[in-house]
Amino acid sequence: MATWRIAGVGVDAVKIGRLSRERMSQHILNRLFHPSEMTELETIKEGCELEFLASRYAAKEALVKALGSGFRGIYPSEIGVLSDSEGAPHFVLSGEVKARCNLNEKRIHLSLTHEGELALAFVVVEEQCG
Repeated sequence: MATWRIAGVGVDAVKIGRLSRERMSQHILNRLFHPSEMTELETIKEGCELEFLASRYAAKEALVKALGSGFRGIYPSEIGVLSDSEGAPHFVLSGEVKARCNLNEKRIHLSLTHEGELALAFVVVEEQCG
């Protein structure tokens, strides 16, 4: 039976107003967000787009902190945050971050919330032992 240990923890907070349409061109959005997030953004209820974007960016920051790498060699757009059918967020990884993660031996847990002007993300990375 496999056992798991915590390999990393990351947390991040993003001011929701930092991602306003006035500050974010389409080019910047494409550099920061995974194509699947851009598709999901089109379905978000009007008025909730900034919370959606801020929480997704906080999740990316929290993930690279938990991995211990920061964004060195990783582009934010390689990390997607999607919601499952129950609304629980999970990561979709591509590019360099997928190569670094070795998902066969790791589990990644993600929690998102927003309160007032802040979007918060908490990530725990577990790795298989033995």
